Amino acid sequence: DFGETPDVIIGCTGGGSNFAGLSFPFIREKLKGNISPVIRAVEPSACPSLTKGVYAYDFGDTAGLTPLMKMHTLGHDFIPDPIHAGGLRYHGMAPLISHVYEQ
Repeated sequence: DFGETPDVIIGCTGGGSNFAGLSFPFIREKLKGNISPVIRAVEPSACPSLTKGVYAYDFGDTAGLTPLMKMHTLGHDFIPDPIHAGGLRYHGMAPLISHVYEQ
């Protein structure tokens, strides 16, 4: 603990990013009223699940075999242009990040 806090926190989201690990401790302190940083989540425009998706229950896979999870989703059958690798083409956002975004 250095006694300092950031003014701005920017992190990528989706594809297994570390946005929650980076931002959640600061979000907790912001909600308590202890700090007031600007927090921004950045996502690829090819898979904009936070900004263009709906907050709803959806499958975590394209086959519809996983349990339903409440998340921002473009639909489990969404197939983006093949310009991203692996998880960056995922149709949904992590349920915890989706929940915090809705709050």
